[in-house]
Amino acid sequence: MDRLHDAACPGALYNSFERERLDPPRCHPRTRIALLERLMDWITGHVDLEAFVMWLCGTAGAGKSAIGHTLAEICERHGYLLATFFFSQTSPGRDTVDCLIATIAYQIALAVPDAREFMMRVIDRKPMIFEQSLETQLAELILFPFQDLCSTGFSFLNSPFFLIIDGLDECFGKDAQSLIVKTIISGIQDSGLPLRVLIISRPEIHLQRTFNTPAFQPHLSRISLSNDYASDSDIRLFLHDSFRMIKDEHPLASYIPSDWPSGEIVDDLTRKSSGQFIYVSTIIKYISDPSHLPMRRLEVVIGIRSHRNEKDRPFGEINSLYMHLLSGVNDIDETMQVLGVLLVLNPLLDQDHSIDIISRVDEFLLWSPGESLACLNQLASVITCSHEGDIHLRHPSLSEFLFDCSRSQQFYLCQSTVLANCARLCLQRLSQPKEPSKPFHNTIPVC
Repeated sequence: MDRLHDAACPGALYNSFERERLDPPRCHPRTRIALLERLMDWITGHVDLEAFVMWLCGTAGAGKSAIGHTLAEICERHGYLLATFFFSQTSPGRDTVDCLIATIAYQIALAVPDAREFMMRVIDRKPMIFEQSLETQLAELILFPFQDLCSTGFSFLNSPFFLIIDGLDECFGKDAQSLIVKTIISGIQDSGLPLRVLIISRPEIHLQRTFNTPAFQPHLSRISLSNDYASDSDIRLFLHDSFRMIKDEHPLASYIPSDWPSGEIVDDLTRKSSGQFIYVSTIIKYISDPSHLPMRRLEVVIGIRSHRNEKDRPFGEINSLYMHLLSGVNDIDETMQVLGVLLVLNPLLDQDHSIDIISRVDEFLLWSPGESLACLNQLASVITCSHEGDIHLRHPSLSEFLFDCSRSQQFYLCQSTVLANCARLCLQRLSQPKEPSKPFHNTIPVC
């Protein structure tokens, strides 16, 4: 066990000390009920019996890790949980694929003692197993030992069988992320073992392509948080409970009016969150700071009072998220042009001239078809595009970030500059001969 322990990454376990000291997110009480019930039905085989892998995807800040952590706690209590691995791009060992199989195997050796002997034999016989391919490690350390154990009469009916891999998109390398998916699905399919694996990630384009592999479909189920489970009611409940706790427990609670905050403010914050728990959790953390009056800090959040200094900014975690996403964009200048059209110009247009589908953005920018989609695909965790080309901004707070130069810095989107560039594009287009068979859609007043 020592060699297996040394090759594992203990911090990747859902209940590790490394995660616990950072206060890992959990689902707020009485929220995500329908989603958790749906996942439990799949885990226990009441739905999608043939699907041994579930892909739970959602935009950045949607609360995916909170769902994964809460589900792990539930399954641990029921005796279903076999192993977990929570990726994190900021934590050494949890940011690559290197320790994935060893960490899962170590947990299996503890959860299913009868399998331990078969696993130790492999390590004794192949001491370099941890340096071999992901496919080989999965087969030799997990699948083959389980098959050998089953040949002795072992049954999974009274054994843990469920694994959670969270934050797959935080594993270094797109190819490595896709390899994990392919290896797990193919390996379990070939083994015939009754394991179930939940993979949680953002809906990155390369992962969509991997999960859409035709051969995987009979064995794969998926849930999209954005499309399948609206969370406005959960977010409103979270806000109500959080504000009540502030009024009950804050050191300055005696100065807080009983009717604070108003229902209109709660509704406005719910709308601005657009289903993203990161927005409301960040502002509640800011408002509940024991060193400040909650009413004053809420006024900063809603924009009727300015912050006092750099340390008094309310959106630090959200700023970090957007800075990270935009820093990973390859064609940032072109992408900023697309964002300018969507966030600055489009809201000024009437419905007949709106530029809210891919083809119209390409047409307006005088680009070849598909160029704007290539840009937006790099921001798939905050902006999604349907097969029909409709563009959906999943994070309305992105525009607030981009329009505030003190927050967005090098990614600042100057609205007057965007409109000036749009005006030049209109003049450029009007100076070109029109094609009778293809009328220009965007004959728009910019001024």
